[in-house]
Amino acid sequence: MNILILDGTPAGDLMGARVAGELCSVLKAKGHETEHVLLREKEIGHCRGCFQCWLKTPGVCSIDDDNRELVAKHINSDMVIALTPVTFGAFSPELKKFADHLIQTISPFFCTVNGETHHRQRYDRYPAFVSIGWLPGPDALQEEGFRHLFYRNTINFYTEKDACGILYTGMSDGEIRESIASVLENAERGKFAAHVTSAPKFQLSATAPVPVRSATLLVGSPRMAKSTSASIGGYLFGKFSEQGVRTETIQIYKIFENPDKMSRMLESLDHSELVVLAFPLYIDSIPAPVLETLRAIAEYRRAKASGGRFAAIANCGFIESRHNENALASCAAFAREAGYSWMGSVSIGGGEGLVHGKPFSELGGPAIPYKKNLDMVAHALASGKTVPDDARRELAKPFTPEWLYRAIGSYGWRKQARRNGVQKEIGARPYAAAV
Repeated sequence: MNILILDGTPAGDLMGARVAGELCSVLKAKGHETEHVLLREKEIGHCRGCFQCWLKTPGVCSIDDDNRELVAKHINSDMVIALTPVTFGAFSPELKKFADHLIQTISPFFCTVNGETHHRQRYDRYPAFVSIGWLPGPDALQEEGFRHLFYRNTINFYTEKDACGILYTGMSDGEIRESIASVLENAERGKFAAHVTSAPKFQLSATAPVPVRSATLLVGSPRMAKSTSASIGGYLFGKFSEQGVRTETIQIYKIFENPDKMSRMLESLDHSELVVLAFPLYIDSIPAPVLETLRAIAEYRRAKASGGRFAAIANCGFIESRHNENALASCAAFAREAGYSWMGSVSIGGGEGLVHGKPFSELGGPAIPYKKNLDMVAHALASGKTVPDDARRELAKPFTPEWLYRAIGSYGWRKQARRNGVQKEIGARPYAAAV
């Protein structure tokens, strides 16, 4: 069997080296042909969310770096094994940076899987998928989140064989080897992804409500000020300002690769009583630069006393907002680890189709009920309360029938491909039998 190991171990994580060593030993004993790729040593740019891999160079990322070679190897492998420390119930930023590029292996056109909107296959077959994560010790919520993310990945990447395992740093090498062997045996027999159909539920803050005097909006989209995330988050923060809250907006994609700017952001957050993260869904989870930023915030706050509040707003390109559940659970896991009070979240489906790159305050029609409920969210958060359940439920509802969204969306992709002169190539499979 031809097996590709995608190692998302961060620098300095000794457990990663132990896991990779035992995994390679088990695979060698089984006679498999393997390639071990340490992702942090590869030149991989962050996904720009530009959709050029669908609409200008179908099936190929517009960024010409190591992601292209790795995607070719990925699609032509019999099995792909992802190694990662469990990070807020999700992948490490090192692994997620590559995973975000897998959008080029699927089609822009919509279909339904189990009654839910997904993208169609680009390739006839996809590799078996195994994910092995590790934690310092048992953590039921993070483990549930990791398994739920894995399950969502297996749907979107059409795996026929899969398995997921979680290890602990206190395990002996023998225990690690035995656990890995068991996971591989499961994957070789068929589909073993636990059907964890909903993300873990984190407890909302129970602290007494105290009005907020200062709030910071973190925008986690590469489109920055023109993004759906900025539009929705900006509307919420406009309502904060009307209630006398001092506000600040930080574009994560402007600062995350600049140590000085990151340092200033971390110091700024020390003086913010409420932090709200607004971001788009990337491959079932939080975009890699946002994960990297959250990890930096958690590490910075580890030596500090707990304090402050945290909430999140997620939007996705699927009409069903439940696609955001796992990413928002990761936000709650981050809040717990970083010492924030978790104030809840907002989940919106079909965000781009609703916003169209416009300021939310200027929108009418289907956006009107969203404004009403965002006003409720703003009032609650500014008062020191959690996101109201009623508002969250209303914001999660689709703004148009699901079948209509899929039809209009697929028509839109065809129209853009025709405009770019690639309508005949939009279903291209450039990496089929490429290696």
